[in-house]
Amino acid sequence: MNFTKIGSFSGISLFAYLWILVAGGQQKSPAWSGYYMDNGTHYLLYEGPRIKKQSFLNISSNPAINALEAQDYLPTRIVNGKKIKCTRAPYQCALLYDGELICGCVIIARRWIITAQHCKIGKPGRYTVRAGSTQQKRGGQLRRVQKTVCHRGYSEYTMKNDLCLMKLKSPLKLGRCVRRARLPSRKMKRFPKCYLASGWGLTSANAQHTQRYLRGVVVCKVKRRKCRKAYRKAGIKIYKQMICAKRKNRDTCSGDSGGPLVNNGVLYGITSFGVGCASENYPGVYVNVFQYLLWIKKALLNY
Repeated sequence: MNFTKIGSFSGISLFAYLWILVAGGQQKSPAWSGYYMDNGTHYLLYEGPRIKKQSFLNISSNPAINALEAQDYLPTRIVNGKKIKCTRAPYQCALLYDGELICGCVIIARRWIITAQHCKIGKPGRYTVRAGSTQQKRGGQLRRVQKTVCHRGYSEYTMKNDLCLMKLKSPLKLGRCVRRARLPSRKMKRFPKCYLASGWGLTSANAQHTQRYLRGVVVCKVKRRKCRKAYRKAGIKIYKQMICAKRKNRDTCSGDSGGPLVNNGVLYGITSFGVGCASENYPGVYVNVFQYLLWIKKALLNY
């Protein structure tokens, strides 16, 4: 061990280094270019070398979206939410890349999950999905991803069509904490007023520690006209394929990216992007699942 080198570390770096030795090594995260350590309550995040082209700080090729997203320290977080049991959101899953959480996801069939396309940063074999657990790193069922089917019309610039389906190598076992989210009826005429958004993440915009347990928050739909007006100021267009939702001091920010927006077990939205944490000026933006019912059905049949 090079004690001279350790002596040059800051206090927190020294603590991190010693903990790594005990834990058996550091784990780098391709999503936010740091590594986690579990202290029993949180996963402590420490900055490390950035991995090029895998940083969620730039989720879009649109500088206006990235400038606003830069207000968020991490892309995966629920703000001001409360701990929830797995039975409250049994359709919720965690999308892991090389063993690290990068996004939320939603179970729609025993071998299929759905998430945001901007969460796809590598080959299918590097992804795993954890379902049936309130913890992102433990418990439940862990499945490897066999195939990804992403929407061909996805635009990194507009964030339009930000959807990706992932097929699991083996089916999930359904139970109290593992259930499929139902898709909206094609005959639906009106969206519900409020929804449950869930996932893992920070409790506030300035928090430094990623939450260990699943959290949920109720947000309510914002009229498209109002949402468009808000985002127009930032040079961002809101399309009919998007839903906006927020609640005062309770928003999903830009995460949990790929996570669910659900009412009574029906999946209405997938978290796409948002601005700031619980921003009063900008609602969270979700993919409007209703607009993609035919695409989802065809993908599940053809693959």
